[in-house]
Formats: sequence, C-alpha cells, structure tokens
Amino acid sequence: MGCGNSTLQHQHSLTNKYEAGTIRITAMASGLAPATPYFSPYTRNRVKQASAFAQRLQEVFTIYTPVAFNLATLGQIPASPEGMEFSTDNIRHSKIFCTLGPASATEALVQQLVSAGMDVGVLDLSTGNHKEHQIVLDRIRRVEADQACTVAVCMNTKRPNLFTGRLVGHQPLQLIAGQSVSLRGGSSDGHVEGGLDAKTGRITIFVTTDSLCQIVKDGTTVIVGDDSIVLKVTSISSDKQCEATVTKALKPLGEHCQVIFPGCAIPSPCLAQPTFNDIKNFACAHRVDFVSAAYIQTAEDAQYLRRFMVECDHGDTIRLIARIENEVGLRNIDDILGEADGIMLCRSSLAVELGPDKLGLMQKLVAAKAQAAGKFMVVEGQVMESMKWRPQPLPCEMSDVAHAIFDGADGLLLGAATSIGISPVEAVRCTAAVISAADHSLDGRQAYRHIHKTGMGDSDSELIEPFEAIVSGAARAALDMRAGLIVVLTTTGQSAYLLARYRLGLPILVVSQSEEVMRRCSTVRALFPFPITQAPGDLLEAPLQEGLQHARDQGWCPSGCRVVVMAENLADGPDTLPVLFTRVAPGDAQQVWDGQADNRIHRTLCPQTASLSMADVVTTAPGPRHTKIMCVLDPAAFTLSTGVRHKPKRPEGLLARLSMGSATNTASKGSGTPSPIKMTAAASPVIGAIGAVQAGQLGAGQGGELVHELKALMEAGMDVACFDLAQGTLEQHLDLADHLVEVQQHAKQSGKQIARVLNLAGSDAHIVSISTASQSIELQEGQLLKLIDSSCKDGTAVSKRLSEETLPSSSPVAVHCTNMAAIMLESGHKLVTGDGSVEFEVVIRDAAKQQIQVKALKAGTLEAGQQLRDAAATEQAGVSELTAADAKAVQQFVHRHLVEYVAAPIRSLADAVALRQALDQVEGTAIQILARIEDVRALPELDKLLQHVAGVYISRSNLPSQLLRQDLPQLQKVLICRAKLAGRISICSADLLASSHAQAKAAPAEVADITNAVLDGCDCVALSVQQMQIPHASTRRLQASDSNSSWCTTTDGLADDSDAKARQSGTFARLSSLSAAMAALKSVLQCAEGALNASAMLSYLKEQAAKPLPAVYTAAISAVGTVLDCHACLIVTLSRDSQLPLAIAVGRPPVPQILITDSKATARLCSPAFGVYDLVVDDMNDTAGLVAQARIIAQEAGLWNGRDSVVVVREDDGGAPLIAIQG
Repeated sequence: MGCGNSTLQHQHSLTNKYEAGTIRITAMASGLAPATPYFSPYTRNRVKQASAFAQRLQEVFTIYTPVAFNLATLGQIPASPEGMEFSTDNIRHSKIFCTLGPASATEALVQQLVSAGMDVGVLDLSTGNHKEHQIVLDRIRRVEADQACTVAVCMNTKRPNLFTGRLVGHQPLQLIAGQSVSLRGGSSDGHVEGGLDAKTGRITIFVTTDSLCQIVKDGTTVIVGDDSIVLKVTSISSDKQCEATVTKALKPLGEHCQVIFPGCAIPSPCLAQPTFNDIKNFACAHRVDFVSAAYIQTAEDAQYLRRFMVECDHGDTIRLIARIENEVGLRNIDDILGEADGIMLCRSSLAVELGPDKLGLMQKLVAAKAQAAGKFMVVEGQVMESMKWRPQPLPCEMSDVAHAIFDGADGLLLGAATSIGISPVEAVRCTAAVISAADHSLDGRQAYRHIHKTGMGDSDSELIEPFEAIVSGAARAALDMRAGLIVVLTTTGQSAYLLARYRLGLPILVVSQSEEVMRRCSTVRALFPFPITQAPGDLLEAPLQEGLQHARDQGWCPSGCRVVVMAENLADGPDTLPVLFTRVAPGDAQQVWDGQADNRIHRTLCPQTASLSMADVVTTAPGPRHTKIMCVLDPAAFTLSTGVRHKPKRPEGLLARLSMGSATNTASKGSGTPSPIKMTAAASPVIGAIGAVQAGQLGAGQGGELVHELKALMEAGMDVACFDLAQGTLEQHLDLADHLVEVQQHAKQSGKQIARVLNLAGSDAHIVSISTASQSIELQEGQLLKLIDSSCKDGTAVSKRLSEETLPSSSPVAVHCTNMAAIMLESGHKLVTGDGSVEFEVVIRDAAKQQIQVKALKAGTLEAGQQLRDAAATEQAGVSELTAADAKAVQQFVHRHLVEYVAAPIRSLADAVALRQALDQVEGTAIQILARIEDVRALPELDKLLQHVAGVYISRSNLPSQLLRQDLPQLQKVLICRAKLAGRISICSADLLASSHAQAKAAPAEVADITNAVLDGCDCVALSVQQMQIPHASTRRLQASDSNSSWCTTTDGLADDSDAKARQSGTFARLSSLSAAMAALKSVLQCAEGALNASAMLSYLKEQAAKPLPAVYTAAISAVGTVLDCHACLIVTLSRDSQLPLAIAVGRPPVPQILITDSKATARLCSPAFGVYDLVVDDMNDTAGLVAQARIIAQEAGLWNGRDSVVVVREDDGGAPLIAIQG
C-alpha cells in the first residue's frame, strides 16, 4: 500500500540534486552493475531462495518457538546476577546493543558496560555532532584494547525531518474534532508561521517537507505527535498544500511535533545529504563496523546506500543494517532482506504508524523471515524502558526480552535505558541475565527441525545446495553427538553465519584472521570470535587447538566434551565447500556434562506456534475476543461509602443492552424472531464509559457512583472480578461484591455472568499503603522506612492514607503493612519483597508499637500490594491453616454466595488439600481453588497439585523469591503449559498495561508480554483497576477541558454536560481512563488470538497429555478436532456442570463455544475459560430448540456467519458426551 510517487522516482531526483554537490554519487540506471555483495554468490542465491520461500508462505508463515524448561533445577542458583554459579548454561549467546549517551559516554562507564555485556556500541547521529561522537568512539576503542575484547560500533543515521513548523507567537493551538485545516509543505523558518488566521479563521499547519503532496492523496491519514492528533486528507489544493479534517485531538498542537503518514512512502532520509555526509565523513573516516540506516523502505534504498558506501574510502568493509520503521518497509521486508546485511525492527515507530496492538506479531514474523534468509535481526524500541528511572525492570520487560530471543532475534538494542537512564550498567546486566536464561531455554533439536524445514523447504521434494547441506549436516551432527562446542575455521564467515541461524543452543567458536569477520560476530547469535594472526590454510591443527584451549579457558565448553569442527578448505579457492570432522576438548571428561545433557532430555517442552502472514500484521480485522479479562478490584480506585456498607438506590431502568457484534452484523435484527434469552459476548465493543453511566439512572450518593463504575467495567469487557484482600478492608470488598451483584441483577437482559475470585492474603505481610501520593516509592540504597502495623484485632487490613506533609522531611517514609507478626524481626535480620527485587535490614524493632525501622540495602521500587518476607526463612507460608482474616473473609463471601473461586498461596499438595477441607467446612463445596504458586517446593509435585485445583493464578510480582528473576518468563510458560495438559485454566497477572495510568497506549514490552501469554495458552489476563486510574493532574486537566469535544473521543463522544456531579467527583476521568485501558487490552488480545495455530495446539495436547485420558477430555479433544476437520465455525455445548465446556476450552478451539446451561453457577465458573460464551436458560429439555436459539444469538453477535457447520456437544442420559455436526 503506497501513496504518491514511488520511492525510486524520488531517488532519481535526489541523484540529480547531489551530482553537482560535494559528494559524488553515481547515477542509478537500469544497466548499472549491482553493488559488491557482502556474501558470496552462493549465499546471495540462498537469500533469493529464502525470499521466494517466504513469498510462497505469504498466506501462512508458521512460527515455532520450542521452549524447554526443567522445573527440578529451579532455585538451585543464588538469586542475583553477581552470585551465579558457573555453568555452560549461563553463557549468553544473543547480543546486546547499547545506545551511548549522556548517562554512559564516559570511559569508565563504557568499560563497565563492556564488562556487563555490551557487544555493540551505538552512536545515534540524530543527536550530537561528529566531534562529540568521535570522542565516544575513541573511548570504545581504548576500552576494547585494554580489555582485549571485540566491541563493534554501529552508527545510526538521522531520522526523517518531518515535523510541524512554527506557530504564531509560538503558542500551542487547540484543535477540535471536525475542524478543517490546511497542510502546507516546506519550511516554517524565517517569517513563515502556521496557526489560526485571525482574518479568515483558517488554520494552517506547516510540515517540513517539500514533497508533502507527493506523499499524500485523498483519504490519507496523518498522525501528529504520539497519535494524540489525527488528520484525514480530503483534497489536494496545489503542489504544496492539501486540505484535511481533524478526526482526533487529545492534545494541543505544538511546534516541532513529528508527522507520520501511515502506509505512505516518504522521502527516505537514507538518501538525503546529511546521511551521505555522516557516512562519508564519520562512518567511513573512522571505520565503524555497521551503519544502521533509518527508514529503509525498499530494496532499492538499501542497494543505493550500499553502492554509495562502497565508493567511499573503507566503505566496503561497513555492513548495512536496514531499520524497518514504517508500513512500506514492513511490506517490502523480503526484498530488503536480499540487500541488507541485517534488520533492525523499530517497534516505537511502527507502533505510532500501525498501532501497538500487533507489535508482538510483527516481531515474530520479521524474525522468522530474517532467519529464513540467514540474516541477523535486532529488536529496538523501549527495551527495558522503565530502567530509565527504575533500578529494576518490570516483569513484562523481562518477558519481552526473553520472548524476543525465543522469537529468533539475534540481539536487542537498549536505548534510553543506557543513554539517559539512572543505571545503564545495571540495565545491561539485567538484560544479559534474562538473555542468558532465554538462550538456554530453547530446545535446540526442535528449533533445528523447524528451521531446517522452513528455511529450505521440504528436503524430500526440493534440492538443497551443497554448501547449505554441509552446514545443516554440521548442525545435525552436533545435536546427535551431544557436542559441547562447534568450531568454524574461516576467512569469510559465511559458514558460521549460516550455522548460527539453526539456534542449536551451543556456542560456535569462529577462528579467523579477518578482523571484519571477528567484528561481525558481535551481531550474530551464538558466535564467539577467536582471532589468529594468519590464515589457517592447510595447517588447521595448530589454530584449532589454540581455539579449543581458549574456549575451555573461557568456559564455553566443558573439559573432554565432543567438538564438531567445520573448516573451509581455502587452498582451492574461497567458494570451495567446507569439510567436517570432530575433536575432543582439552582436559578430562567431566560427569557434570552428562548430567546437563540428561537435564536437557527431561525438560518440559512448552512450544508456541503461531500462523502469520504479512496481511495479519499490517491490517486490522480482529475477530471476537476469546481470552478473558479479570479485573483486580482495588477499593482505593472506587467511590466507596464510609462506615457501614451503603445499599445503592435501585436504578429505574435496566442497563443498556450490550451490543454483541459490529454494525455490519445486523442481518437477524428486525426479523421478528423472538429472542428472549440473551447472552453477552466477551468481545462486545466498548460502550463509552459515560454512555454506560447514562444507560441507567444515577443512584443517590456514593453508592450510585459505585454502581456506575461497576457498570462501566462490565460494559468495557470485565469477565472476572477479583477481590484482593491484600488491598483494602474486608468491609470494602464486601461492599464492592454487593454492588456487583446488584448490577448483575439489573443486567438480566444482557445476561452476562461475572465470575468472582477471592484472593486470600495468606500469612505473609503485605504493604497496604505508603505515605506518598502515588502509593509507591523509588528507594535509594540506605534509605530508611518505618513499617507500621495497619491491622485490626482480627488481622484485617485498614487502609491508612497519610500525606507526605504529616512527616518531617528527615523522618523515614511510613509504610503500613498487614500481618506485621510475620516480619517483626530483631535488628540485623533481613527482609525481602515477594519478587526478591528489594532487600532490607532491620535497624530498630519496637514490639510495643508493632513497628520496625528498616534500611534499604539496594535501590528498588516499593509499591502498595507487595509482599514482605523474612529473607532467611527457608519456607514460605502456605494455607495449611487459614489466618483469622482469611478465614473470616472466606466465611463471609461463601455465606453470602459472592464467590466462585478462591485464590490462595499454595506451597505443596498438602496446602491444596487443607484449603479444600477448610472450604468444605464453611459450606463452600462448590467453590473452586486457584493455586498461586509462590514457593519452589510446589514445582516438583505440580502435576499432582493441579489435580486438586481448578487452575493456576500466576501473580508474577509474588513468584518464588528463591528463583532468579530472569527465570520468571520461562516459569510462566511452564505453569501455563502444565495447566493445559492437566485440563486446568490459567490466569496471568501482574503489570499488564501498567503504563496505562499515564497513557492510553500500551508500551511495546507490554504488548509483547500479553501477546505471548495468549499464544502460550493463557485463558485469562488480570488487569488492576488501580493501574487504570489516570494521575490527579490529568484528572484536573480532563475536567477543565471536558467541554471541548476533542476530549469526547476517548469516550466515543458520549459525554453529557448534565452529569456534572460525576465529573466533579472525578468519576468522568476515572471511567475515561478505564475505557481506554480496557479497549487497548482487548485489541491486543484479539490480534494475538488471530495468530493462534489450533492444529499445532491440539497435536501437542494429544502427544504430551498423560495417558489414559479421562472420557471428558477425550471427547473435548475429539470435538475440537471435528471443528478443524469440517471447518466448523461454532461449537454449542449443552451441560449442567462446568467440566465439559472447560475441557473443550483447554483445546483452544479457533471458534466460539456457546455454553447452554440452566445453572448460573456453572456459567460463572466457565467465565474465565478461553472462548466460552454463556447462555443461561430455565429448561434444558428441548435440545433442538436450544441449539437453534444459540445459532440465532451467535449470528446476531457476529460469532457465526449463519452458513458454516456447527458442532454440537451434549451429554446423554448416562453423562457420556455426544458429538454431532449440523450444517
């Protein structure tokens, strides 16, 4: 999809423009010989084959990630990067690129970055000048010489200068949706100013490009800034001016805001005069190793830039990295891979142009295509972004880094974290630890099989080139021999680069006399350079033995392990095929290596399979949402009554009926067919938050506002409500639960059943509140805190909100905690947070006042809701005996029928049994258990434990502190995988969309985290309502601007000025933020579900599930298989209990499942399950009529097209499942 003139025509104009300049550029012509390729002619041909293969798989490109993890080995390594025990499994294979800036440019910091793991230093010429960057480059070279290591240098070219121009008086201009504006190309320097013309009333916006009207056409979307202002071109007025209409304006228009034209080819900055100057006068003059060219959009861009570099002195040794930053470049990725040496995926730029929802899928597709082409791929865009201001990364950021490695990326680029972050060295160290764990979690044998097939086609039917066959044979031999190392003796590096793409999980030692080859190893996964002084020639043994000894000394291979050697026979020419042979590493064979090999065999395979095409990642056509959303209800986020629970006034009218489909799915409306039973699809569009308020009459007082807030949650897509006892009081949670029941009772017409989860606090101490406005604090090393008991006599938490003004500036920050008895330790003892990120030492203990004063031993982030534990405790508290607070809460919720699930910390099978008995004693037999795994002792018997619970609740902020933090992404995958194999549901919690309190868009790390949770098989994701509250400053700004129609876009324009009371109380702002966060989450979930490979998931369940399977699971697998075989588009399940629909949901059917039941409790129990839509009826005797009713409702909702087959699953009189197909 392109707009305006082609990029190639623009290149010709640039060529003519620069011929008379100081830089000589050869004119492009059809007869011009191509630039000197980096790879040999064979490899160039191989790239063309890979590109052709990718074209053949354009419809469905299968991406397979075989992660394998051994739960038995967890917790055996000290939980700090500095304390890691030596193991070959700790060797990092993937690479780290670091942008060097003010926070990291000194020589001492460069040295620390290299020691921490920096492989490539990145100099961004968008900032600074040549002299400043030369100083940093010289420092890198000195550190490289001092440490006797290889550190490559990459130069980033300048980004395009597409910005808004000057405004009258330099004053921001507030636009309004629906306004007409003029866009004018050119420069706004001098006396040219844009803005509002006082005489004509016309608004003009200048854009700093002479090619504006060549870029756009009628209907083109124009994005200004961070997607806060969107325009749509309506007409072209002249060669420099076009007319547009404002479609969104969430912020005032300012000067020098970036302008983006989605889907349009723009004048490539890589073909501009500043770029040529930077390449010739800096990159070539100082012999940098790589040039990362911004906004490469076509293969011609890359070819043209390479030709220019070759003509410059020393430019032929510089390798080209193509930065993919817009839709045009993404669509042309196959051709660009044929010309560039590597690819850098710039997620931040793509998120602005294409939206963030599909960033995770884009990353997987581009990485797979780069692997097929044998090119390296680097992920860029807010990697470890929070470490700009935090000393520790968020769990979602660690998951993002790990999954980038799983996807096949060769490296990651740290931007702001190392250029302007508070702790750039720690950012590199944390990234290296996560990468190392991820590198060794891939199953090399499975990865080899997949890449061998997708990279070369089906070897049974297609001819493989001899060079590729030998490289592939070396990879297979290393796996079959359980080799500990591969050595490649080469002068070109070709065989090493191709070998690395098989992701074997083994280090590859590259022995060469070429400095260029050595530096190339800094960008390719698993390659470790070993320079020699002269070419090996026919005398291979001497350099080989030197390399083996070096590898053993560096710990890259164990003593006595087998080694596969691939050597280029250079005597007969550079294109001669390599030879293979084996050696043994120096030293005696160690038993530890056999143990590690055995460890690999017994790991749990947790594959992730996605099916993607380019159309999937550049177009937006999501289907209905199947993954459920659980909202963790923090009482502090709601308008609660004080004192006794307030019974809300009954609304005079019912809630507005939820729309179940898009506007196009109205075929059955008005048909006269009665439909007295209605269900709510979880994928229904977001009804504006204020619209949800208007749907019912306002109740009186605070109870009425709470009703509207809960209505908004239901309308926005909440499927499960979680009451977390670690936050707020029991009375507050009961108040929330009572109001939720009230809302559901008055929503009978929609029929939506919300599952309710009671999350027990356990006997660990929890932070209830912090005496700061934000309820969090960035701790500095040595900072003092006062931990104060905030519990009543029964142990129930009391939220005490203190202002910072109540404490002297020199006083310790007050932190209120529950269960202080668990942490009332003597002076000198240590405490640790639940995730192990922050450690404290007890300074003063005051037993009389039930408080202690502690000192932070390292910097970190402390937030309300976190756990605190005794660092010396060898055991964590489970639920063998409920605390008084938890027991009272369970009794109250069960007695009032307010809960279906209880989530509790489970450390062993005995804990699960004890909790079951405790629930039975309070008449909670029907209540199901969700296991929170918070102790490594629960992992060895996880499979047995899962047989006694309904599922797992993965709260990553409180995962076992005995674990290394870098293992958490893999642990989450294993828990989800084991739950699937056991037929149980899984809920992922923690910091999903944690940044949405400040912006409506999700960060790339958050999108990738959610996407991978869905592809792993998660049934439900948890979102904290507290996280969705916008800051107070934003609330005030929103309230002050609510009369402006531009703000109404966040609530679909449904704001009503008559609702002044709600806005005055802040409800308007809270619900607007809530609606935006929920909409963003639902969009990400829908996009991820579109890439699910149901066939691969079903095959995995069949192969890996324990045999014999229970009858219900056999029937469920058969039902899903029938759907796939007959291409059915709907499943209708009739069942009085939850076992059968939940078993079908485990099979991850690619179509919706309508559950027909006469039990609301069954419907609520199935609410967290993937793809289940409930339909509650009074009588289930008329099977044919109920199925017909379900078909009508599904068609109305847009869940079924009304034509394709429907699979009906029901139970006979004896309870045996029956499967039928209806046309």
